[in-house]
Amino acid sequence: MTYSHIEPYISRINHRTLLNKEGSSKKTYHLILDIKSSNISYDPGDSVAILVENDPRIVDLTINYMKADPSQEILHPKTNEKMSLKDFLTKKANISKANFNFIKLFDKKFKIDEIKTLITTHHIWDILKFFTKHKVSPQEMCKNMMPLLPRLYSISSSLKMYPDEMHLLITHISYELGSIKRNGVATEFLCNLSQILKTKIPIYIQPSHGFSLTNNLEKPIIMISSGCGLAPFRAFLEERYITKATGNNWLFFGERNSKTDFYFEDFFKDLEEKNLLRLTTTFSRDQEDKIYVQDKILDNASDIWQWIHSGCLIYICGGLSMGRAVDETLQNIFTQEGNLSKEESRAFFKSLIKEKRYLKDIY
Repeated sequence: MTYSHIEPYISRINHRTLLNKEGSSKKTYHLILDIKSSNISYDPGDSVAILVENDPRIVDLTINYMKADPSQEILHPKTNEKMSLKDFLTKKANISKANFNFIKLFDKKFKIDEIKTLITTHHIWDILKFFTKHKVSPQEMCKNMMPLLPRLYSISSSLKMYPDEMHLLITHISYELGSIKRNGVATEFLCNLSQILKTKIPIYIQPSHGFSLTNNLEKPIIMISSGCGLAPFRAFLEERYITKATGNNWLFFGERNSKTDFYFEDFFKDLEEKNLLRLTTTFSRDQEDKIYVQDKILDNASDIWQWIHSGCLIYICGGLSMGRAVDETLQNIFTQEGNLSKEESRAFFKSLIKEKRYLKDIY
């Protein structure tokens, strides 16, 4: 069966471990989802889409400021499905962000700049605090809320190595908005609210559309990552290990502190000891001057140039700023090591992309 947003597979979390050690400034978790009875199939590089739920405390706050009854029946504005207000706000509505139409329900005289400020500094419940005398019906409010969209996470395991499991690497997100501490909807649901072996986790596979491990077992690969961008490369290396790939593997990984933030350290160092992996790490806050992944790439310019000319594929996974910095650094390497002009370097860079030897999963 092919699972989808309409008919997801109902999984549960088998295992959840905080990977950061004491003293870390982050909370990054290793989650294992049960897929034993699913017949789910996925390839290294694919993502899982998860239908998350809103925090019950935020749902209750929202209902309170809506001046509504949680058991009140409403119609889903898209499907016309009948459900309680509480169910709709828990599973179907984005209550962390309002839109123009929602705010206009309460005051049509609002100026665009005022609405933009409200949207970017408040969630729905604390927007409603401004309109204590409102008479807008819960149905009308729900009709003008944005949908709660599935969240995508790179799968950090090989199905060949773990046929009954799906592993994820997730950093819990918290932030301040309007002087109030908030949590990321998906990360709070998966890292804190979901109970091990109990909470239903609806999932389906989102194919990578290009960011996939080469089937050529002899092809060398360079993997460049920061933070949770490491996730697909654990899957790549598990797959290469279990299929006895002979192509060389080189992993670049960057995080904040080596003592607290080196995810799956034992696995990667074991591969390194077996001469199955070249491992280059950088931890930006281990020293006074911050050193990032792109700096380590530049330090290894000569070897990277040789790997490229041996036909390697380059994979990049991580944040947008890291991706841009790596793009620029590699083009500088082409100029430096290949004696290319800036125009020739840019053309060579574009040729790698066209040949699908330079693949990115950037978010």
